[in-house]
Amino acid sequence: MNLREAVLMAWISRAAYGPDFQSPDFQMTATFENKSTDTQGLFGVAYGDTLVIAFRGSEETGITDWITDLKFVQQVFPYQKGKNKKVKVHYGFIQAYKSVRQAVLDYARQSPHKRVVCTGHSLGGALATLAALDVQYNLPQKEVACYTFGSPKVGNDAFAESYNRRVPDTFRFVNAADAIPQTPPGNYRHVGKEKRIGQTGPRNRGLADRVAAHLPNAYIENLQSLL
Repeated sequence: MNLREAVLMAWISRAAYGPDFQSPDFQMTATFENKSTDTQGLFGVAYGDTLVIAFRGSEETGITDWITDLKFVQQVFPYQKGKNKKVKVHYGFIQAYKSVRQAVLDYARQSPHKRVVCTGHSLGGALATLAALDVQYNLPQKEVACYTFGSPKVGNDAFAESYNRRVPDTFRFVNAADAIPQTPPGNYRHVGKEKRIGQTGPRNRGLADRVAAHLPNAYIENLQSLL
């Protein structure tokens, strides 16, 4: 895992929300959006040779709306070859990804860059996870990696097993006080290599601390402190 690249991806994940971000290591090239599902993100090139696909997360702590309503039921991951019915993912997450999937795959397919990095914060991390597996399944000529920050769980045991075999270069950053990565409840498992950052502190942190720990800036600050 490249820590400097992780910091860059954290900044790009924040930029997907809209704040300006400029870096000699990254140039944004296009954006994508589906207004009906309020799903959006950006495309860009990192280090001159890596396509980056960044998904916007939910505004502030709106991710809880996705997790606590009926959207947490599961459906079969629809973009795999062979359609293994045991591989299931969060219904709401896959519906959001589906709404921008064609734009994502078309851009990745047409990109001259062999390496693709999917990234995102919060809900954006969940969508980046789905995109990474989708690109690996359907564009096997690409080398896929994924960085997520404060991402919830995306799918079940079978999904996690399949994902980890196909996208081993996945790095999932979790702030110690952030509660969102513990969700959704039920048969959901995390993917990738977990990297815990930030101070653990008391286990009974208040709501304000947990909200602050989930924000993109908290991830950027804690990662930068490791450089």
